[in-house]
Formats: sequence, structure tokens, C-alpha cells
Amino acid sequence: MHLLPQSVEICLALIVLAAAVSDVRLRNIPNWLTLGGIAAGLALHTYLTGWAGLKFSAAGFGLAALIFLPMFALRFLGGGDVKLMAAVGALAGLQNLIGIFIADTILGGVAALVLIVLKGRLKKTLANIGRMIFSLFRGKAPYKENEELEAGGEKSLGMPRAVTIAAATLVILWLSRVPVP
Repeated sequence: MHLLPQSVEICLALIVLAAAVSDVRLRNIPNWLTLGGIAAGLALHTYLTGWAGLKFSAAGFGLAALIFLPMFALRFLGGGDVKLMAAVGALAGLQNLIGIFIADTILGGVAALVLIVLKGRLKKTLANIGRMIFSLFRGKAPYKENEELEAGGEKSLGMPRAVTIAAATLVILWLSRVPVP
């Protein structure tokens, strides 16, 4: 993991926490927050370390776009989640984004499983996974065949992803500060 300047860490922590609160309360992550985070990441890193900082930030942003835009195209993630991860990438950089992505995948999976069980949707979710795989093998976007499979749709599970993104980001920030013996 790459240790970030304290000003960048503070900015990143504030953005993911604000996004999590907004996603829980309003089920929306505002564009001013995510686009502002992308701009802040590019500007802060450029200001602090010049062209190397811009390259560092752009690499994180680019990886986020590469990973998350296809998931948005298939409606597995909402647009706000994708823009939030782009902001995280621009602020955290490539190496840290990989760690955040892995931590978020684990936390998101656990949170989804808990939510599925609490809402009594285990059987329905397993059937939907089968539908998704079948649709993808046929070359179709799953959300076009079943509106439950569209992230943020009225019939979807409705998990506020910014919460797990924030938790993963804060864990990785903390781990990057823990001294390794």
C-alpha cells in the first residue's frame, strides 16, 4: 500500500463518509461530491508532487473507470457508486484502489448476504444469480430481462454501496499507517 499525504487522507475520508451518509439517508450520492472528489484528487496530487502526482492520481482514476464502468453498463452498480469509486481512485491512487476494491468486495459480499438473509430473499437471490448468468451467456444485460437485477431499481435489494466503499477505504487508510514489523 502507498502511504498518502495527510491532506489527501483527510479529503478522502471526508468524501467517503459524506457519500455513505447521503446514500443511507437519501439513496443518492451527489455529483458535486463525487466529481469534486475526482477534481480534488487530481489537483491535490498535482500540487503536492507535480507531474508524478498527476500520473499517480490519473492511474487510480483510470483503473476505477476500467473496473466499474462495465459494472454500471450492466446495471450491477449505480452511477453514483461508480463516480464515488472514481473519486476514491483519483485520491487513493492505483495501489490503494486495488486494496480498497478487494476490501469493498469482501465487505459488500458480507453486507449483501446479511441483507438477503434479513429480508428473507435467499431463494429469490439464488434464482436471480442463475438468471444473471443465463442472460450474460446469451449476450444480454440481465437488467433488461428482470428489473430486480438493476442496481437502484425499485424491486432491487437496495443496498447502499457507499457504506461498504467508505468502510473499505477507511480500513485501507488505517492499514497503510500501521507499522509493519
